[in-house]
Amino acid sequence: MENLNKEQRQEKEKTFYGAITVFYKKTNEGLLFLIAENTKTGNISFVSGTQEDEDQLLEVSAQRENIEELGLQPDQYELKKIDVKHEFIFGSNKKERAGHKGSYQVFVSDLTNVNFEVSHTEELKSLKWMTEKEVLHSLTFPDVAEVFKKTVETIKP
Repeated sequence: MENLNKEQRQEKEKTFYGAITVFYKKTNEGLLFLIAENTKTGNISFVSGTQEDEDQLLEVSAQRENIEELGLQPDQYELKKIDVKHEFIFGSNKKERAGHKGSYQVFVSDLTNVNFEVSHTEELKSLKWMTEKEVLHSLTFPDVAEVFKKTVETIKP
């Protein structure tokens, strides 16, 4: 990297910021979590995405992704920022970000009493409500499973 100019170094070391929303609901059987399968990559994860230039806050990024992927408007649910972040390196699925750092803030939202039928847009192949154990078994990336475990600790009483 010593042979790169300052601009090239900055681009190579660029960090992409974003947001993850872990939606959950309380049922007689316990907590259920909303898991999404991405149409483009096939990855199983949570609703998430990179911060765009017009997003002044990561909360706005989360709300925008929730609209784009679920059709869920910000006034239909409450978004809560928690002290969990997902720090990672982008793989080859996103060519423009491959090898770059990612830092995604985790938000949670309790949909137990939300009167809205959750569905997905064309960005997602499918959505499914799962138990904690099912989620841990289904997630594409092991590091996301670790983030999920930390997130569940903030949700459980």
